[in-house]
Order: sequence, then C-alpha cells, then structure tokens
Amino acid sequence: MNIRNITLKDKLLVILILISTAIPCIAQSGKQNYTRAYDLDFKMVPDSLRPYRWIENGAYALYIPWGVKGPMGTLYARRYIKEIPIVDRLRTEFSHRILLPHDNLKEGVVGLECKGSGLKRVVLTLQAIDEEEKVVATGSFICKPDSVLKTYSTHINLTNASSLNIGINALGEERKDAYIAFSKLKVTLDNKPIDDYPVRTLAPLRVEGGLNLIREDSNHCFDLAQIDGLRDKRIIGLGESLHGNSDVKSFVTRLIEASVKRHDCRLVLMEFPLGKSLFFNRYIQDDSFTMDSSMIPHPTVSALLNVLRTYNRGRADSEKVRLFGIDYTHQKTISMSSTLHLFDFIAALNKEQHIPEADRLAVMIMKDKLADAVNYLDKHRAEIAKLLSDDEMACFDFILKLNVQHQQTPSFERYAQRDSTMALCAKFLIDRCATDKREKVFIYSHAVHVNPVSTYPAVPCLPMGSYLRKAYGDDYCPLLLVTEGGDAIATDITFGMKDAAINKAPANSLEYCLNASTDASVYLPMTPAFNRLIPIRFKGAYHVLQEFFPINVYQRFSGVFFVKHDEKNNVHIHQTSLEDGSKLAITNMKQRKQLLKEMEDRLKTMENK
Repeated sequence: MNIRNITLKDKLLVILILISTAIPCIAQSGKQNYTRAYDLDFKMVPDSLRPYRWIENGAYALYIPWGVKGPMGTLYARRYIKEIPIVDRLRTEFSHRILLPHDNLKEGVVGLECKGSGLKRVVLTLQAIDEEEKVVATGSFICKPDSVLKTYSTHINLTNASSLNIGINALGEERKDAYIAFSKLKVTLDNKPIDDYPVRTLAPLRVEGGLNLIREDSNHCFDLAQIDGLRDKRIIGLGESLHGNSDVKSFVTRLIEASVKRHDCRLVLMEFPLGKSLFFNRYIQDDSFTMDSSMIPHPTVSALLNVLRTYNRGRADSEKVRLFGIDYTHQKTISMSSTLHLFDFIAALNKEQHIPEADRLAVMIMKDKLADAVNYLDKHRAEIAKLLSDDEMACFDFILKLNVQHQQTPSFERYAQRDSTMALCAKFLIDRCATDKREKVFIYSHAVHVNPVSTYPAVPCLPMGSYLRKAYGDDYCPLLLVTEGGDAIATDITFGMKDAAINKAPANSLEYCLNASTDASVYLPMTPAFNRLIPIRFKGAYHVLQEFFPINVYQRFSGVFFVKHDEKNNVHIHQTSLEDGSKLAITNMKQRKQLLKEMEDRLKTMENK
C-alpha cells in the first residue's frame, strides 16, 4: 500500500482506536522484586513499583493494544486487523535492559511465555552487557507461537555481565489478522529464579579525592579553548538528556555564542529536519528574510537564531556562521515528509519572483516525482540559483537523492535508520561547510544520538555518534548536558506535546551528586573513576514515570556539563494537543494544495504565451 495515500482521517481513526482499546492503568502495591520492578509479567501499566518499562519501537506504534484471555487473567497483546489501511501485517518490537543482581553470575536461561495467531515468526534476542556497556555474550531463538500458551527458552553466558539486554520482535503473515500476547519473561540465573535475588540498586556516587569541577565564568559560560581535553577537539557533540529544558537550551546558546564570537565556530548543527532548517539558515544569513515565528519550537531557539543573525550582519559569506538541521523525517504521508519542507521553502522564497524553473521543481517535489526533480535541479542550476544559494541547492540535492534512495523503503525501516541518516546529514554538512579544521563544529541533539556507544534507554540501534566517531576519530568529542530542575517537553498519554516539571533526581544519580556539590554550572571531565554504571536522567519523546537509567557515562561521553537550575529562566512553551496538531496539519495541507495550484497556473500561463 502506498503510504502517501493515507489520509489524516485514517491516522486519527487508528489513534482513536488505540486510545479507546488501551488497557486501563491501575497502580499496584506489594513487595518489590525483579518481576515487578522490570515488568517481566507484562502488566504494561504506569506503577511506581514498576519503574523500568518495556520500550516499544515507535515505528510500530499504530498497532492496537489488546487484551487476550489467559489462564490467570488478561494478557497484554498487540493486534493487527487487516482492515487497517496503513500497514500490511503485524509488526511489533519491545526491548528491555535488566540490571543483574551482581556481576559474578555464570549463566542465565531466559524464557518467553506467549501465544499468538497469524504469526510468521517471533525472535527473542539477548545480549550480556558488562559495566562498560560492552557486549560480552549473545543468544537468540526463533519461534512461531500458536493459540496455546507456551514458554520458549534459550541460554546465555553471563560471565562478567552486569546487565542483560532483551529484544522481542514479532512479525505476522501479510494481510492476515494476527496477534501476539505476552504472559511472562521467565529468567533463571545460575539455576535460581531471578526473583530469589534482591533487586540491585546502584550505590550513591563517591569519587576518591572529590570531583574535579570547572566552574562557569562571570558570563555564566565556558571557554572550551581553556579546558584540557576540549581545546583541540574539532567537532563537539552537545547531548542534552531531555528536550525543551530552558536552563539547558539557554546554556547551549551562551556556549555557542561565546565560541562564535571568538571566531572559532562557523557551523552549528541541530536536531531539526534538514529541509526545515533551510528557513533558519536563511534567516541568519539574510537580514531581509522574514520567518513565521510558529516554525520555531522553543523561545531559546529564537534567541540563538537572533544571536547568529546579529553576528553575521555585514560579514562576508566566508566569515558567516551557518546553522542546519541533521534530523530525518521518517514518516512519508501527505502531511509529513522530509521533502515537503523543500516545497515550503521554494513557495516562501518564490512568492514574489515567480521564477518558472523554481515553480516546476516545487511541483515535481510536491507530486513526489523525486528522481525527475534531481535531474531537473541539475540541468537548471543557473536559473534556480537566482532563488537558492549554493548551500541551499546542495541541501536540496542531498535531500532529494536521499529520498529517491528510500522512496520504496517502508516507514518502519526509515525509522530504524534515523540515527545512521542523521550521521549522513552531519557528515555531508561538516565536509561541505567546515573545511577549515581549526574551526569548531557544534552538534546539538539528544544524548542518545550524540554518544558513540548506545541508544539505551531508547529504541536500540547504533547511535549517530558511533558513525561520527568512525568518520572523524578523536576529532569528535561527545559531551553530556544535564540539569536538576525545570521542565521538559514531551508527548503525553493524549498524544499532545506537554511542558511538565522533571522528576527530582534520586540520591544515587549523577545529577543529585553534582547539584549538591555546586551553586553554579560546572564542567566535569570524565576520568576512569566514572568507568562504571551510574544512574543518569534520559528523558526522550514521552513523559514516563522513570527518568533515570544506569549507564556508563565515561564510555559514552568525554565530559559532562551540569547546568544549574534558575527558576527565573524557566520558560513555559505553548502546549499542543492532538486536536491542535491535527488542525495545524490540515491547515498546512490546504495551504500547500493552494500554493501548488498557483504554481501550476503560472506555468500553464507561461506555456500558453
């Protein structure tokens, strides 16, 4: 089925089905054990005694939560109905990481108790992870559950393992009603059930000799040229542990501004779609360009754009700072795709000039004739250069070719390739726009993307940082940005974007330790003393109860910026409900349809002359 033909109405219908059939959320009480702490019995409900949840791959989020009858009650399930027009079969994937009781275990047995119907196969994958977050052993099995509840098991070597990664991937038969129902993940460690062990809790952070903290200067900022370990790094990855926090975003603005004004930064890359960022880069390059403020996701982003615009004013092109996005829109629908931003950009720039070649290129893009658009852009560069700069044409060419390559790739595969594609975007822009290796490049994104080790606790894949480390070696320097206080922006249970206060840091976390150690923002260099698992806040796209997860910050990052919370800087942004978002999408679709008609009418008029 062609995903581009799915209407917004279809999508909203599926979401309404999702909401109406979701299993009720009921808090539970009782003694803590591994089964409850890690939800190994698949209750899948918000519960303070079930802090570590299963992570569902967002590419499969449109499948219906369902209740299936089991011997001891209702089982949590994912169901596919062939009448749903958006997908062609059941696909679902869940992952988890269990912090093992200790690291002296020898062997584990993991069994998945489940049942199903219409399934082609179910794959369970295991990875034993050591304290450095390195894989020390693997295991897997493939099964085909039927309507009878059964347990499918496999062994894994746990020598030197501190954690256990679990992945469950289910695939249904094409165009066939199907479901997969989960009963329990049965885990045995050295011949003892996992619930016979106490649930492991990491001890509070203690560093012999104390913390080597570097305080911010009088401007509440840092000169990276004065910090050992950062002075000679060319590409700085700034990885925030949460989105939409005003303290962190204001800090990043000050950090980039200071580096720009010292004339050692000419390129800033951020977690925006590359096509959309063309508006932002044009805004900071061209004083005459105006931009709708609704395009800017956070007030602090507007502040950064204005800082860069002021710096660029009156400077030669070779001296100006560029700002681009590196994100990849994996969805491909009539209301959302990475090429729609290109149409919007041409429509905005060509409003007065009416350059026919630009109109024709935009029409090809809007009608998804992307291979034709690539060839047309190449043949009519001189005419289109009257509208687009060299950088903009290069970005058009890159985005169009990327989408031609993925034109037949299903949405779920595009989603799985998000980090690798972000790395492709970053490398394209760095190699094009930052040829002077004496100048720094800032890449500002979420920490799960920036680090070179792991995307845990998000959907498992190789992070963007792993590709950048391979491409640029030690020139690439990932840094973690954390705070204790303020808000974060994420999706809530009603599918709206909501600004909400972050949870207080637990006493064994890095944030708690740093907050108690300083009254200002500080930089903490990573040393071997941190080469262990420490709870760190990682808050992604959704508001969830648990925000802290054990990671090895030494392996993932070269250093940590702790940003001290200042309540007066806490900017509450406009919250967007599902209804508001739907109305905006419909309005944008109507506007694009009207703009497309105007372009086609202009081209017809010109042809008839």
